Amino acid sequence: MDRSVLKYYHVHDFDPKQLNERYFSAASDYNLNEELFIFPIKQLVKISGKIKGESLIDLSAGCNIFHLLPICKGFKDITILETSGSCIVDLEKWMKNKQDAIDLSHASQIVATLEGNSDKWKEKEESLRQRVKHILKCDFERDNPTDPVVLEKADCLVILYILELVSKDHDALYRNLRKISSMLKLGGRLLLFGGFNSTFYTVNGEAFHLLPFDEPFIRKDLLEAGITVLHIEMIESKVRNEVVNYEHIYFIDAVKPNGWILTPQ
Repeated sequence: MDRSVLKYYHVHDFDPKQLNERYFSAASDYNLNEELFIFPIKQLVKISGKIKGESLIDLSAGCNIFHLLPICKGFKDITILETSGSCIVDLEKWMKNKQDAIDLSHASQIVATLEGNSDKWKEKEESLRQRVKHILKCDFERDNPTDPVVLEKADCLVILYILELVSKDHDALYRNLRKISSMLKLGGRLLLFGGFNSTFYTVNGEAFHLLPFDEPFIRKDLLEAGITVLHIEMIESKVRNEVVNYEHIYFIDAVKPNGWILTPQ
């Protein structure tokens, strides 16, 4: 596939509902569902009791907040950042519980079942709604991605499948990681999900950019951005076709160590 014709998540228009339906809904392909949806949920359920603080910032692709369901109870104040205006519209519909909002019920039921409280899934959704205080547009081309809003540094930052989408090249990836690091308090946790050696994904037949990189590369960039990897999990993809291409899905649990000083570039 000619990468010169690929579109960019944060630049070109797309239908958020089609993105969600293809990759994250109950109707998605079985392998896609297992890799992109079930894998993150299981990783976060495992560590949910250890992830706590006052504030959490989420930066994820699409109208995806399903991954916040296992860990939201550990935080009082959640800010959702989104680079796509159309996704913000749909997220706000979900917050207001509108009839045409994205449907998270299958995710809520799965999380509740894994936690041993299968009948409490509606309560999980309401708990998340109560904790989300802000949904903000962000632009990583700016020095302050949330300009004119200046965010307080967070205790935890969750990133789901967005770095590969909005980083046009490896230099941009490093710059974005430094900006992400600056959003975290010293001692703050970074929970990062993505795809290794990704090349493209599609929405409604249109091909979009994914930046390829591997584990040693992201470990090096994270370290140079002031983030120390604590643990990494990955699964090999069973899906490499005309819809999406990535070799592995990864989860990185990391921390911004106390005493780190991020010097200007």
